[in-house]
Amino acid sequence: MKKTFAVLMLATMLFSVGCGNQAQDAAKEAQQKVEQKAGEAKDAANKAADDAAAKVDEAKDAANKAADDAAAKVDEMKSDANAKMDAMKSDAETMANDMASMMNERVVALSGLMPGTATVEDIEAKFGEAISTEGNTMTFADGLKVVLDGAKKVKSISTTSATFDTPEGMYVGAYEYSLNDVCGPADNIRVANGVAEYEYNSGDKKSVTIYKAKDGFITEIVCSLK
Repeated sequence: MKKTFAVLMLATMLFSVGCGNQAQDAAKEAQQKVEQKAGEAKDAANKAADDAAAKVDEAKDAANKAADDAAAKVDEMKSDANAKMDAMKSDAETMANDMASMMNERVVALSGLMPGTATVEDIEAKFGEAISTEGNTMTFADGLKVVLDGAKKVKSISTTSATFDTPEGMYVGAYEYSLNDVCGPADNIRVANGVAEYEYNSGDKKSVTIYKAKDGFITEIVCSLK
């Protein structure tokens, strides 16, 4: 009886030990699976973080490139604007210098005849004899009029005909507002009874060209000594 009881006790102990080992093995396996899943989750989280960081860096690079491109474009536009401003300034200075030179060198003449220099003989050689003479005023073909001074020298030359022109190329019938473009600003302007008179002095200030204009057109040109 005692022998049988001992056998049963031993069997019970062996069974208990076997069950305990199985439980430990199951626990270990479960722990390993948990650790494996945790590792996989950690790896996935790290990869997602790395991907997000890479996306942020990519976005930063794109933003920086866009900012650099915009800054370069602004600098280019500034450079172009400065170049255009410099060119405009240079053109304005050149125009001003040309205008000043033109004013200093301006010649008062009509068809190449200068008052104070041309003689009646010069005019007759070029246009023939006068068709009429009244006092000191001689009228030639195409309406050219010459006024002589007391010494019988040419004091003024005038015309109402488009046949004759000034050294600048202005003529009767030309647009009034082309004067400023062709001859520059007038030295003096007078307006009376609907007629405007634009005065342009010679470079030596000894003679003057007067353009008379009405209704937007040059109607008469007078070149005379002052």
